[in-house]
Amino acid sequence: MSREKIELKSLKILNAVLECKSVTAAAEMLSVSPSSITYAINKLRDITANPILTRSKSGVVPTTLAIDLNSRYVKAMSLINDGLDITDTNTDSGHIKEIVISTYTFFEFWLSMSLLRNGSLKKEGVSLTFIPHPFTDEERTNNLRNRKVDIDIGTELPKDNSITVYKLLSSNTQAMVSQSHPTIKNQLTVDDWHSNEHVRWTRADYGMTSMVGDAVTLNDVRNYRNILVNTSSSLNMMLLCANSDNIMIIPRMFSSFLKTILPVNIFDIPFEVDIHSDYYLHFHNQSLNDININRVFSEINKLVGK
Repeated sequence: MSREKIELKSLKILNAVLECKSVTAAAEMLSVSPSSITYAINKLRDITANPILTRSKSGVVPTTLAIDLNSRYVKAMSLINDGLDITDTNTDSGHIKEIVISTYTFFEFWLSMSLLRNGSLKKEGVSLTFIPHPFTDEERTNNLRNRKVDIDIGTELPKDNSITVYKLLSSNTQAMVSQSHPTIKNQLTVDDWHSNEHVRWTRADYGMTSMVGDAVTLNDVRNYRNILVNTSSSLNMMLLCANSDNIMIIPRMFSSFLKTILPVNIFDIPFEVDIHSDYYLHFHNQSLNDININRVFSEINKLVGK
């Protein structure tokens, strides 16, 4: 990373590119040449040693660092324009900004619990409102387009010119059982896997989970489970598992958090397979200029280690 400092005008250009999702459109909006836009973005790349933008069929896609830089720019400009001291927050004026998030029930719990624990909601002057996560991509996309939802977290949606998306986290999986399970105590064996009942999350978009391994083992993992309960609620599934003798699969990313809130033991899956899940964060392009939504972006990125 270069020691050269980032210039404010470069961040202004980045903000325009993220909002327009196009170098040409950003140049027209700022009344500059496309080469000036490209020069500023390349300069940011050199200073940060980060790609900043990648290309897709629907336009340019920002990296996590680009979103963070834009968030800082929006916050700085808001403070300047409002004549606020740099240490002030919205809570000083008593104003609380509502951010609407649509995601899975466990993500609702994890996000709200984590942000309440670290004091971020009060500090940043925002409140979170969660609404049910639709089952279809079309409903999720429409909610974002119509600004009914500020942030959507789930499987990757089809490309849309009005929506920005980035991969929030990737995680392989583990198995969770109750601490009071009568036979599974210190390890989880293949026999345990086959002889005990399981609870399963039955989302229509469960395609976010991929499995890699030899065909015989994959078949063993997928098809030779005694599924006792199917549920569309991820939080309900976890509570059922913690209070019964069932086994369930969870993302490794959340293992430590779950052990702090539930009486459970967590083990590696007893098969030579990689069960992997990806989760994406989506938002309307205009949200890039909303200081409060950008604050929530920053806090969520911190939670996942970005």
